[in-house]
Amino acid sequence: MAIEVVITQRGLFKKPLTEAELSPAGLRVGHWNQAGVLDEGPAQDGRVLCDPSQPGRGCYIQAVPGEKEKAYLRQTLPCTAHDLELFYGQIERICQTWKTDRFTQDGEARRLDDIPQMIEFQRKAGEGLLRSMSEQWKRDGAGILTGAMYPIYMEPAALDRLKDGDLDYFAQYLAEKQTGGWYYAKPNFYRNDNGVDILGVYTITEGVESILPISPFVPPLYSVLLQGFSLTTEQVTDWRVGLVRVWEENGEMKGENLGYVPFDRFAQAVGLDRCPRYDDKHVIVQVDDLSEVLA
Repeated sequence: MAIEVVITQRGLFKKPLTEAELSPAGLRVGHWNQAGVLDEGPAQDGRVLCDPSQPGRGCYIQAVPGEKEKAYLRQTLPCTAHDLELFYGQIERICQTWKTDRFTQDGEARRLDDIPQMIEFQRKAGEGLLRSMSEQWKRDGAGILTGAMYPIYMEPAALDRLKDGDLDYFAQYLAEKQTGGWYYAKPNFYRNDNGVDILGVYTITEGVESILPISPFVPPLYSVLLQGFSLTTEQVTDWRVGLVRVWEENGEMKGENLGYVPFDRFAQAVGLDRCPRYDDKHVIVQVDDLSEVLA
C-alpha cells in the first residue's frame, strides 16, 4: 500500500524544477537497486529521499531537474510520522514552486490546507495497517519490510512488538536497523558458459562492517524490481564470496580483488553463525584481514 500524489503545473509560463527543489539540503538522495538497497544518486527518471538520521521508509519522486509539467510522489505504507512530514513537506515545496495549492492524492483532488488532516488520518490508519501486516507476517512465518536504506527480514521478537500497532516503536526499529552505516552485500548472478549453471557472488571489503546472509539466497525483491527476472535460490549452482581490499595511496583510493572463495568456506573461516544478528536472515560481519580467509 502507498500514498500516490500527482502535482501538475498549469499556465503558459512554466517554471522548471531545480535540483535544490527536488533534493532539499540535509536529506539523502538515492535510488533503490535490484535488492531494494539504497544506492547513492538519483535514477534516470526519479529519486528516493530520506533523512539519514531517521531513514524510515523513504519517499519516491518521479521527476528530474527541468521538469515543467508533472511530478509524481509515492510514500509506502505503513510509514513513520517523520516519513509523512518529509513526504508532505516535499509536496508543499513543489506546489509553492509551481504556484499552486492543488494536487491529486490517490486520484482525488486535494489542497495544501488539507495536509494537516491527511497526516493525522494516515498516522491513525498506519496503526491498523501495521497490526494487520504484523499478524500476516506472523502467520506466514516470514516478512520483508522495505526500508529507505535496506530491506529488513522481520524477526519474531520485532513482530511481537509491532502487532500492537506501535508506530513509535516502528520508527525506533527502522532507525536502529538503518543508521549503522553498514555495507549491504547483495548477490550478483552470472550464467556459466554452458548456459545452465548459475553463479551467485557476494562481495566483502576488508575492514568494512557488512550485512551478509547467514545462508545465501535469491532476494525476493529481485523479481519485483528487475523486469523479466525469474530465479530461485535452488537454481543457483554455486555461491561464492568475492574478497576486496581497498587502501589510500597518495591521496587516491585504490583497490585489489584478492579472489573468490566458496560461501560455505567463508562462513566457516569467519564464524558467520557467531556474528551479531542484523535481522532474521542476516548478520553483521567485519573481516580485518581477508588474507586469513584465503589461507
